[in-house]
Amino acid sequence: MFWKLAGEPFRRPRNRRRALAAVAAIALGTAIAAAMLSVALDVGDRVGNELRSLGANIVVSPAVDSLPVEIGGTDYRPVTEGAYLAESSLRKLKEIFWRNNILAFAPFLYAPANLQAPTGQSAATTVAGTWFDYPLLQSKEEEFHAGVRALNPTWKLEGDWPHDSGAEPPEAVVGKSLASTLHLRRGDTIQLAVIGAQTPEPSDRSPHALRVSGILSTGGAEEEQVLVPLAALQAWTGLADKVRKAQVSALIKPEDELSRKNPQAMSPAEYDRWFCSPYLSSIVHQIGDALPDTTARAVREVAETQGSVLGKLNFLMALLAAVALLAATLSISSLASLNVLERRQEIGLMKAIGAQDWLIGSLFLAETALQGVLGGLLGFAGGEFLAQLLGRVLFGSGVTLNWLILPPVLAIALGVSSIGTWVAVRRAARQDPAHVLQGV
Repeated sequence: MFWKLAGEPFRRPRNRRRALAAVAAIALGTAIAAAMLSVALDVGDRVGNELRSLGANIVVSPAVDSLPVEIGGTDYRPVTEGAYLAESSLRKLKEIFWRNNILAFAPFLYAPANLQAPTGQSAATTVAGTWFDYPLLQSKEEEFHAGVRALNPTWKLEGDWPHDSGAEPPEAVVGKSLASTLHLRRGDTIQLAVIGAQTPEPSDRSPHALRVSGILSTGGAEEEQVLVPLAALQAWTGLADKVRKAQVSALIKPEDELSRKNPQAMSPAEYDRWFCSPYLSSIVHQIGDALPDTTARAVREVAETQGSVLGKLNFLMALLAAVALLAATLSISSLASLNVLERRQEIGLMKAIGAQDWLIGSLFLAETALQGVLGGLLGFAGGEFLAQLLGRVLFGSGVTLNWLILPPVLAIALGVSSIGTWVAVRRAARQDPAHVLQGV
């Protein structure tokens, strides 16, 4: 009998229109909330990937090192000075807890050199050895290519990248500014003499003939450099398996109060939550554990920009969802108040025959719960459609359908319907049956 009374508004023509209006209000509010939740869960990673154009946000270097002489990210120390990282140890970057958030990384080894162009012009420069498109992991389960191509997607290359495995003749990429000074073009052969190389083979100390495979534009110090495969520079300098540093691009979560807290001052519960969240500080900590005798430091300018953009985007979506849900709650409140006003005699009769206040309140809450479930289901469907539309307009691709957000959406719909009805329920419970039945 209780549920028959709860479903009565859907059977009465006048009340049916009001009930359908309530369902529509809940559906519209939850649709926007569902869309924002879907976008936040799916497109957040895409926004992070878009922000990777800012470059690496973590730099890994030896823990014990001499004073670096670094300008514009380039280490100008002689090759015989300073400490080095083991190139082979960099594979451990893909073994940490947040390995899937390590999107790209590349090692770097620097050496001063003299470059001679085919025209006879020469210039002092820096030669940088690195990975270009290095197949670090290749299996049925996972394939991962490290190198500057993935690390710096906005770098513009006129030509082709050198092969990491080496080519005959050896290839190099020349920065645009240096190429302009020496009038170099693709296909030219240059002579590169590394300064200060200490190798067992005298042939490695003589100038090396390299074919220019491409001209690189970065807007940074690389435009004055020559980039060669890492293995080639290691052979020329006698530094096998050695690199000066590694730059890492990691997908991170915006900073909050927990991420800024010292891990040593955290409680066990806080530490577990911090460790299991992709904060920049927790990823840096894990890299330090995976690579002993190294120092991983955050590039704060890049990391803070990424966190700021993602934080503002999440705040904007949360604000839109909150406004939509508030409007739906107010609409439900108005409709519920009108419903109580029109059913005064029915409420008075139920109280006159002994119905308790909680029973009358439960009856109205059950009615709105049915409306909430119906509106939540419609809102979920509408929200997914809206999320797909937003994904295609903003990012050029749809959003992945996530069924895990259906329970939260239904819970939100029930919350909106219950909160909106609460004031009307309290008014119904306070009614005096004697006055109502007398027509007062």
